[in-house]
Amino acid sequence: MSSLLDLLTPQEDPALSQATTIRAIAWARVSTDMQEERGLSIPEQLRQIREYAAERGIEIVAEYQEAASAFRRDTQRPEFQRMLQHARADRQISAILVHDYSRFSRDSLKARLLIRELRQQGVRVISLNDIDLDPETVAGVYLEAITFAKNEAYSREVAFHTIKGCRANVQTRDPETGWCYKNGGQALWGYRTERLVRGEEKKGRPIIKSIWLPDETVVAGKPVSEWARHCLLMAAEGASLDELRDFCNEN
Repeated sequence: MSSLLDLLTPQEDPALSQATTIRAIAWARVSTDMQEERGLSIPEQLRQIREYAAERGIEIVAEYQEAASAFRRDTQRPEFQRMLQHARADRQISAILVHDYSRFSRDSLKARLLIRELRQQGVRVISLNDIDLDPETVAGVYLEAITFAKNEAYSREVAFHTIKGCRANVQTRDPETGWCYKNGGQALWGYRTERLVRGEEKKGRPIIKSIWLPDETVVAGKPVSEWARHCLLMAAEGASLDELRDFCNEN
């Protein structure tokens, strides 16, 4: 049993205990307001990373942060790409510090491939709150697979329940106005967003619902909603984008 406990207990990285100063990049990410409320905000992540580095004599040469899903395409994570480019370009950097591996990426396949690629280039991704992984060992192979599979499974479960909630939201009509609830985002041209208070949460905070109503703001003698409807009818009759543009410019 003791050997099993030793296997599962994070061991101090020998490289981090040496006198030579290690240069590292700090990376922090959040994707939802809920994470902010649960104490996983970017400032809190960076605070813990700085504290971790200071205790081990690690020099943080740069800090990067992003508010985006770790499951997005690489092109939709510009700060993440900038951070990786920095790590690859500066040969003195030997580590990327993250609060946990899910902050780095939730895609288990991409995350493992990228971490191994960085390791081959002399850059380790170090998690403050996950078991230290050595993919060159048998135990490390298993633990790496389990850790990243757990992160991806959690992300997919959250996405499933989020989409389910969004569908239920738009299928529900407000009892007072009769309009269906919206899931957020900017209202279409011709409409405006109105926020409604519909009850309270358990902690006493108001439950906010949004609906889209016709925009009655008068522009050039007509409400915006009427201009939008007129353009929609023109498009239905075959008007091109150029014709719609010219009509709006003229009127």
